[in-house]
Amino acid sequence: MEWFHSTERGNQEQLQDSLASNHEIKSAFIEQRDYLNWVALLITGDHALADQAVINASDLSESSSSSVFRDWLIGWTKSATVRAAVREVRDLIFASASRYTDSSCEHSDHDVLSDDQIMSLRYVDTGDIVAALDPLARSALVLRGIQHFSIADCALLLEIPQQVVAAAYC
Repeated sequence: MEWFHSTERGNQEQLQDSLASNHEIKSAFIEQRDYLNWVALLITGDHALADQAVINASDLSESSSSSVFRDWLIGWTKSATVRAAVREVRDLIFASASRYTDSSCEHSDHDVLSDDQIMSLRYVDTGDIVAALDPLARSALVLRGIQHFSIADCALLLEIPQQVVAAAYC
């Protein structure tokens, strides 16, 4: 049975080698800082809250339960940041959800934004987007349109019914 234990040990070592270190996670947050601040600002609508959301997301890298594979590192930093930003403005999102409870949407697909559309959106003044969209619509834009979460995943993260999220995204 020695062969079984040596294979198991090799698999554990291989798994550890594919996990990102705390340093790699922090480096990813530094490398992606502008983008992470941008998506957090779109959700929160406030520079200080956006900065706090990025800080809170990067603090997750220091907890021992936050293992992430190197291949998923950039996606994980983006996901952690939008989740932290949503937490910062959860009450505002809930308050704006009431505007959409009686709304319906005829779209069945709710297309995500293309890379070109996202790049174009980066050139729009964030203040204009914040002024034009309420917190739920901004969150839906980021989660569905930019991060490509499903409507169901958006609803789960936002703790808002799917039809309300869909209406806000439209």
